[in-house]
Amino acid sequence: MTQIDTNAPQSAAYYDNDDTAAFYQLCWGGSDIHIGRYDTGAETVAEASAAMTRYLLSLTNLNRGDRVLDIACGYGGTLRELARIGCHPKGMDISRLCVEEARRANKEAGLGDTVPVEVGDFHDIPGPDAHWDACVCQESIIHSTKRPRVFAEVYRVLRPGGVFAFSDILSAEKADLALVDAAFVRLGVRGGATPADYRDMAQEAGFEIEHIEERPADIKRHYDKLALELASPPASLSDSAVARLSASIQSWQKALAAGHITWACFVARKPDPAK
Repeated sequence: MTQIDTNAPQSAAYYDNDDTAAFYQLCWGGSDIHIGRYDTGAETVAEASAAMTRYLLSLTNLNRGDRVLDIACGYGGTLRELARIGCHPKGMDISRLCVEEARRANKEAGLGDTVPVEVGDFHDIPGPDAHWDACVCQESIIHSTKRPRVFAEVYRVLRPGGVFAFSDILSAEKADLALVDAAFVRLGVRGGATPADYRDMAQEAGFEIEHIEERPADIKRHYDKLALELASPPASLSDSAVARLSASIQSWQKALAAGHITWACFVARKPDPAK
């Protein structure tokens, strides 16, 4: 494949940072690194994050035995859920630390080496065309400066009729991008992409859109929960990390309260000419 200039090294450095890893493992629940689904509001961050994974997968109509690639698997919570429902998952992530933790947690869950996880860049997905029945990506395309390439790569590796389930943190329509960027700076990215932009990018890659759903209340509640976690931080988080993260969370809360940041999930399908 032709190599392209992306911000993959910067994304890897972000997730491989010790303070960042401690934040996600201790405050985010340690299995998932994405926004949770809050049906009652009483859920912990970890419980809500797992619930959102189950919800996203429920939209895909996966079958037992389906081969599913998670193209930014983080700590592997989604991989373990896919294995639980009878799929054959594989994970990849740009972060070496995330891959190591996903492998460790998979073994701890009794999966041994049956769920492979490797370091990889979703701009250049390894493997042949039309191989996977489904792909998953939760809140990671935000890190890409070449998002159409990500959609094109997923389209390439999916079989005809294969499904792409993805979610992300996005700018709301007519958002104040100064407020969005102030929140996103911790991630090393900038705002601007909206749910409509993601829909358009997926369609331009060849996908048919089956489901789009915005849940801004969930992301607002999620960051309010994170603020509470940092109000009584784990002892292993340094004072400097707590101060930096707390300031970042406050920026998120400000933009979220004003409706400038949203969260959305999508289900897109690669057309099958035979049907």
